[in-house]
Amino acid sequence: MSRRAPSQRSSQKHCNRNLYVAPGHIPGAALGFTQTTPLCTGVQVSQQPTRTTPKQINHLPRGAERATGSVMRQFALALFFCLQAFTGATHCLAASQEFLREAAETNVNQRYLIESVSVAGVAVQQAKIPSSLRQKLGALIGARCDMAILEDLASQLRRELHLQAATEKLTKGSQPDFIRVNFDVVQKDRPFEIAVPKFLYHSSQGWTGEVDATARAGANAFRFGIVGNGDDLTERFTGYSARLENASLDAGRTRLAITFEDFHNQWNRSTRNAVAEEPSLDLYRSRRNIAPEVTFAVNKNLSVSSGMSFQSMESEAASIARRAANAITASARWAGHGLDLRYSLRAGLRGLGSDYGYSRQAVSARYEVKSGRQTVADEIQAGTLTGEAPFFERFILGSSVNLRGWNRYSIAPLGGTRMAHNSLSWAYRMGNRSVETFYDAGSLSGPTSKSKIRHSVGAGYRQGIFVLTVAFPVVEGRMTPVFMAGMNY
Repeated sequence: MSRRAPSQRSSQKHCNRNLYVAPGHIPGAALGFTQTTPLCTGVQVSQQPTRTTPKQINHLPRGAERATGSVMRQFALALFFCLQAFTGATHCLAASQEFLREAAETNVNQRYLIESVSVAGVAVQQAKIPSSLRQKLGALIGARCDMAILEDLASQLRRELHLQAATEKLTKGSQPDFIRVNFDVVQKDRPFEIAVPKFLYHSSQGWTGEVDATARAGANAFRFGIVGNGDDLTERFTGYSARLENASLDAGRTRLAITFEDFHNQWNRSTRNAVAEEPSLDLYRSRRNIAPEVTFAVNKNLSVSSGMSFQSMESEAASIARRAANAITASARWAGHGLDLRYSLRAGLRGLGSDYGYSRQAVSARYEVKSGRQTVADEIQAGTLTGEAPFFERFILGSSVNLRGWNRYSIAPLGGTRMAHNSLSWAYRMGNRSVETFYDAGSLSGPTSKSKIRHSVGAGYRQGIFVLTVAFPVVEGRMTPVFMAGMNY
């Protein structure tokens, strides 16, 4: 059997039927050509089979075609899209992180301007805070809101005032794109503190002062005070007062209290001369009082209270025994939106063992409007007293808070039973300082005095709790200055 030499090839070309190309995957398919018949190649097949080595596999036409066939192409495309999706997701994640960084750095509230700043509801110019901190808070007015700065200032308030907490709160301003900033503060429970509720020198009526010491234990508070007051009542009284208060009921909304007072009284010569003409009137040298009371906070604006007052007085006349003035008491107060309304009632009842039977009612309304550094305020007071009442229940005009500049003994040395008063004031703030002008008008009448409207004008300077006032009572066209100076009046 003869064999063909390896170098001898057949000249006949055979069609390689093992090579099929799937429709749409042949060259030119992208141009719209398709072919489903076997593709003939120029490969010459020898009559004798050839052996292939592993190194030759990659060079075979069949292996190359399979490597570029539909399955591998689909796998490659899938891998390509996966890589694109992963790259896109990476870019999206980076963009999202960048957006979050920008959002964190961008303060939404910065588009608002700060209209006003207050601390515990008190305008920053009048708040009792260090001057350096007051300047920082005052500088916020008119600036854009920055929560980081507000939080930092709240922390400074908490540290410098030794507060338990200080939190900034934003409310809508009076104009679009304006907001108001108020720092709510929570005082630490101080076990002991000393305060001066009032200290005053009046050029025509002398000194008035009060010092209180308060001790706290949980929801209980005990206050002891020493008083020397020649400004509030017909008589001057000196002595001490003590008050025990409990605020454990209803989360502090209901407060129980009991007050003890023991005073010695001094009477002005004008009052003694007037009493000499009225033998039925009795002057007492001392007065004691025990007054239990309950106060209920209905909401943040309204509070009501009721209680009783058991007072006994020692007469200057030895022939008159101690007299009692026992009464029921009630009061209400509503404050908010620049308005402060108050009402009080004291009714002496003989059924409670009182030697006096009377009814005393008083009402006051104060309204103030603020615009920038300026404040305009108007306050109205009125009261009536009916029946037979002791001197300490009578109304007076001519003190440090009403009809300023007048001497109350020249108006009504025995006090009055009907009172009406109005005070109009304008103030301009400069940091923690302010200047004020006022106009007072009032009328006081009683059994021995006729009703007459009196007027006074004046000006004052206030820095923190210190006040200096000069008042001019208008007496038949003449104005004689009266000076007042002190704290918290």
